Amino acid sequence: MDIKEELFRENYLFTREDILKSLELFIEHERLNEEPAYSSEVVRNRIKLCEKFVAAIRKCKLPILTELWWYYEYQFLENSMELNLCRADEIEVENDEISSMTSSVEHTLISIECDYLTVEQYAAMHNVESVTIRQWIRRGKLRHAKKNGRDWLIPDTEDRPQRGFSSVQYIVENEAKIESDEFPLLAVSESIFIVQGKNKKNKFICYLNNYKTKFNSNIELTRSEVERLEHTIIESGKARVEGNIQYVPYIRDTER
Repeated sequence: MDIKEELFRENYLFTREDILKSLELFIEHERLNEEPAYSSEVVRNRIKLCEKFVAAIRKCKLPILTELWWYYEYQFLENSMELNLCRADEIEVENDEISSMTSSVEHTLISIECDYLTVEQYAAMHNVESVTIRQWIRRGKLRHAKKNGRDWLIPDTEDRPQRGFSSVQYIVENEAKIESDEFPLLAVSESIFIVQGKNKKNKFICYLNNYKTKFNSNIELTRSEVERLEHTIIESGKARVEGNIQYVPYIRDTER
């Protein structure tokens, strides 16, 4: 076994038992609520989602992955958890560690959603008025909210917005097109990445990309324009927020 394979086998998940052991450690980390810190109610709901996901894993039959470079990976996507079958490629090793690796999700095997709350239920959970929640929605502050007819539903795992702006990437799903008179280039974009200007805090840059057509562009926006842009994307229901880097438990007991 060469060093690449050895490190790969040491660091990734290949069995149902691997996944369950990793999830046990992941839930312990969620209970600590260290960084970023969530409200106590949201922590309970995040753990509840994790436990639903564990129950789904226990019920399913998953083979041991013996073919090289294939592995299981789970993701916490704020409003859901997914188990993916992945394939690794282009692994680079430096100082006896994997320094870089590209991988692709070949198939999502399990997806479990959190519970959703009405505007009134979400307001009660965070001890604010319903009108405040509707203002947050209009300003694109609740990025995982979804439209249900004329009403809005908010994940019980989504915390109240923090002060300031956090960079965000939206991924348009299933080759959908987001139509907008104000932001027409959304219709040709697969990825929308929004960052705050380094020197001008009231200016924002939106990067628009389509990897299939190799289209890419960017536009400078004001704060109010960014709020309208995010509301447009969220209201369309055609995009998801790209997952953040999450805590990844190390489950191997032995050292190389």
